[in-house]
Amino acid sequence: MRWRPIALFAVLLGVGLCLAGALFLVSHGLESGKTGEAGDRPIDLSIWSATDTVAMTALIEAFEDANPTIDIHYTEFNTSELHAAVLGAKPDQAPDIVISSAMDLQVELVNRGLALPITVSNETPEWARWRNELFGFTSEPVALVFNRAAFADRPLPETRSDLAGMIRDDPAFFNGRVGTYDIALSGVGYMFATQDAQRGYQASRLVESLGRARARTYCCTGDMVADVADGTTVLAYNVIGSYALQSVEADERIGILLLSDYALVMTRSAFVMASSDHPLAAEGFIDFLLSPAGQDVIAQQSSLFPLVSAGAPQQAFFGERFKGATSLLPIRLRPGLLTWLDQKKKERFLSDWYASIDVGDRSAP
Repeated sequence: MRWRPIALFAVLLGVGLCLAGALFLVSHGLESGKTGEAGDRPIDLSIWSATDTVAMTALIEAFEDANPTIDIHYTEFNTSELHAAVLGAKPDQAPDIVISSAMDLQVELVNRGLALPITVSNETPEWARWRNELFGFTSEPVALVFNRAAFADRPLPETRSDLAGMIRDDPAFFNGRVGTYDIALSGVGYMFATQDAQRGYQASRLVESLGRARARTYCCTGDMVADVADGTTVLAYNVIGSYALQSVEADERIGILLLSDYALVMTRSAFVMASSDHPLAAEGFIDFLLSPAGQDVIAQQSSLFPLVSAGAPQQAFFGERFKGATSLLPIRLRPGLLTWLDQKKKERFLSDWYASIDVGDRSAP
């Protein structure tokens, strides 16, 4: 079913987006008939994604408004489910485009030869693309969310070392009241944990502290944030900052913080399936995501953060929205991410993590 424009942005951006869309159609040959996708014949473009539907709605509607012969069918998964679904899909059932925040799982799928090389019109940061097959289109910090009332008379941690020390020194306050991802359930949570581990001993010290605090574990950022808001937990560690910020801005009970030692920065990435029935239209959608028009929709009409901030450097863009100053450490879309997907290495990492954090019946539903 076609997505219809229902938001104010469609009115404000309509003329500009239609012009941008016309340029996409011409530059990508969608009206030229070169690939059999031309004329007025409708194109059903399938996207499988681990990004919340509501976060992608504005982008999809903008692209459809600019490309009236293309209807997008969007299916939402969590990161691990998406990876399994793509691997298990028969060629005639597979999507045209795959989008996920789990950068390591995306690299793994592309490394299997499942992606089609494409050409995009706009330059993007080198860390957020791999060859001409996998393209990041957002830049999102990994953050800590806290309950404002719980910390009204307490200092907030500034570093991971501070947080580990606070948990150690005040077990009564933190016991059962700290949240983080269950890294066996969440692909992006596993990636954050392995990236932390590469940054030194403070990560393992913090995991041990979370274990002593009987940390609650979750599948999703939204569930973590909800529990912080109602006081079930006092803070949640390693949440996706873009998702969390939307809740923080709407709920005065919670705040969001970037720890000063470093903040991981992830990108949501997309690729065209090699088996796509509509490769030119799929390429056009990814090109739109990376275009000034698409990046502006992300910045103005989505809970996501753009890969390229037109108004300010990314550090300043984040600084306007988060507490704390920090060093930004982008996670690079590179084959090195596959190291942590090696079966034996992953089993060992999970075993060590669960030796510290015993999920048991404390796992969130």
